[in-house]
Amino acid sequence: MTLVCFQLFLQLVLVGSFKMVNKIKLIIQFLMFSILIQSCSFEDDTIKYEEQLVVFASIDAGFPVFDTVFVSRTAEVSEDVDSEELYIENANVRLINTSDGSELKFYSIGNGRYYPIDMSMQNLDSISRYWLDYIISSGTTYRLVVTHEQDSVIAQTNVPEKIEITPAEMSDFKCPDDSNEPVNIIDVNNLSDLTFEQMLSLYQDPVGYIETNNINVDSVEFKIGDCYTKSFASAPMFGVDYNQDDYNTIQIISNALEADAVGLEPFNDENQNSLFDEGEKFSDRNRNGLRDSCYVNLIYSEEKGLFDNDSLDYNRLANIWKNPLKRGAIDGTWRENSPYRNNPWLWNVDTAPSPIMWLYFDYYGYYMMTYKSTSDSYFNYFQGDPVGQNIYLLPNSNFEGGLGVFYSSSSASFIVKVIAPKQ
Repeated sequence: MTLVCFQLFLQLVLVGSFKMVNKIKLIIQFLMFSILIQSCSFEDDTIKYEEQLVVFASIDAGFPVFDTVFVSRTAEVSEDVDSEELYIENANVRLINTSDGSELKFYSIGNGRYYPIDMSMQNLDSISRYWLDYIISSGTTYRLVVTHEQDSVIAQTNVPEKIEITPAEMSDFKCPDDSNEPVNIIDVNNLSDLTFEQMLSLYQDPVGYIETNNINVDSVEFKIGDCYTKSFASAPMFGVDYNQDDYNTIQIISNALEADAVGLEPFNDENQNSLFDEGEKFSDRNRNGLRDSCYVNLIYSEEKGLFDNDSLDYNRLANIWKNPLKRGAIDGTWRENSPYRNNPWLWNVDTAPSPIMWLYFDYYGYYMMTYKSTSDSYFNYFQGDPVGQNIYLLPNSNFEGGLGVFYSSSSASFIVKVIAPKQ
């Protein structure tokens, strides 16, 4: 109302200043404005703060519950409190299948997180019956109920139907030098028939499982240069099509299946004898002057390293988008990072086909690419502020009586192998 009154005032002033020369008319207009201004309220309503529960949770069709449920409370702006003090450890958390009434209870594992396995469970059979047998179903509605003391919040999500992915035939990409680069067509359905148990076996030994079971995996070359690694608008390695009309948002996750491999830092084999000879340069990624243990399948480096002669300062650009490198130990072990590293970016797309370019990958080797169709609750939560940059915008929670989001997804995955650029 205040804005409307101000706009009317400006209009009256402009009309009176530039079109009206008759002072009487100007006085009449001023009197009209006075009447209008009296009808406008300049008092803002004060919102009283009320403490609420905050819950984040997600489930994925075809799998047990892998993600933890995070439970905390809100804090007033003036409240002097560390974030750890907001965690809630003694909440009652239940997941309910509304179609058959079956329930899955969650247990506190610390730091405000809850998981469907009680850490006191020692019997693997009981864990399997309780957790692994509770598989999330597509097209089913699930209700999450979280209770703490006198507070109780409830949210529901309808699990999306399975997403269908297919290879995309994309036109040639026009490079900055006006040359054309053809886009690969690869097999994106090489895991479509695997059961959950087979997927577990794949994760335990990716290379062995692929070779033993003759999984067809196509390779794509990670090319370096202005056409391939300059920006978001670089030449795609390949494209993936999907049924975009059925979903608001698709998540794309790239997961390096060999990210736990550790070896010696790469070197420039000048005499091409496959041996590190005296005088040959190596990429000193941990800056200690020694050619020692580190990831050997990293695509990029903190140094210029192997990319000195490239026309693009590739490593500087890569570090804008990628996390800092983690180091292996001198004895060749890896202690700081878990295997199967996710790309730092969780990509959200809404149009198909989706071009897959260099930013999706961190390492050479086998990757599992996962396309997730997300529920409406996910889309609604991030709508209007997808990257969370506006601290004054409260996301659209689907919890009754609380904040946060409970969403679901259905996924389809495939494996592709990223190989080093040809020298």
